[in-house]
Amino acid sequence: MEAVSQLFANGSVLFAVLLIAAMAGLYSERAGVVNIAIDGMMIIGALVYALLGKFLSQYGNGMQIIALLIATIAGGAFALLHGFASITLKAQQVISGTALNLLATGLGLFFVSIPALAAGNMIQTGFSTIGIDRAQIINIFLIIAIILAIFTFVFFKFTKTGIRYAGCGENPNAIDAAGINVIKTRYKAVIISGCLAGLAGAMFTHYVSGQFRGDVQGQGYIALAIMIFGQWRIQYITLGAVLFSFLIALAGTLWRFTGWNIADPSNQLLKILPFVLALVTMVAFSKYSKIPKASGIPFDKSLR
Repeated sequence: MEAVSQLFANGSVLFAVLLIAAMAGLYSERAGVVNIAIDGMMIIGALVYALLGKFLSQYGNGMQIIALLIATIAGGAFALLHGFASITLKAQQVISGTALNLLATGLGLFFVSIPALAAGNMIQTGFSTIGIDRAQIINIFLIIAIILAIFTFVFFKFTKTGIRYAGCGENPNAIDAAGINVIKTRYKAVIISGCLAGLAGAMFTHYVSGQFRGDVQGQGYIALAIMIFGQWRIQYITLGAVLFSFLIALAGTLWRFTGWNIADPSNQLLKILPFVLALVTMVAFSKYSKIPKASGIPFDKSLR
């Protein structure tokens, strides 16, 4: 029974992480900017959260709210690098995103190697998950993710601003002709994407026992697969997040049910399966993808 509770508690945190990270990709791509740097932005959020936690946790567990907010802002600030490269300089967006992922990974590994900050190549946040119920299945991260998902659905489905926003990813020249600043909208999209990714990265540290080891175990790439699986629509992205979070959480806790040693090769093999599923998902759904028409294409006002 304890193992089952642990499975659902871990799954709920991971669901929040993957849903918010997938929304990060959604907000960017619906405005026309491909963002494969979600993983890197998550790393920055997790790094900032861990560093703040190391010093703020002594003042109480509630200080994690402040740390979450600052980690969110840090993710948005880091995303400006991608915005400048892909929007202002019109660089190839996939290459820009890859560069940011490498930069973030390097920064993460650098900070966990500093003896004054880390012990055993990890930084302990000192925070514990704020749960509503005793088993922490319903927690603050789950609530935040659900609120953001509902807001996203309403924003794109029922608001004029959301329709114009999405238009920047479908036909930016028509949006520009209507008097809307496409460049400004795309910058906002990238910053929002970075903020959400930073928030997701901070939350991820709670999935791994409040530890930061220099990365986020590739969850940003899983989030991209979920976004493609969900066809850039929040309702389907939410279903994808449920599926992937359950499978990853199950792979991470199945050894408790089977009695395997945690270091058993069979247990390690199970942890690979969600990434195999992500790869299969992207290949299978790429044929039917309804990607925004102008996604990945730099905006050129002269083409109007």
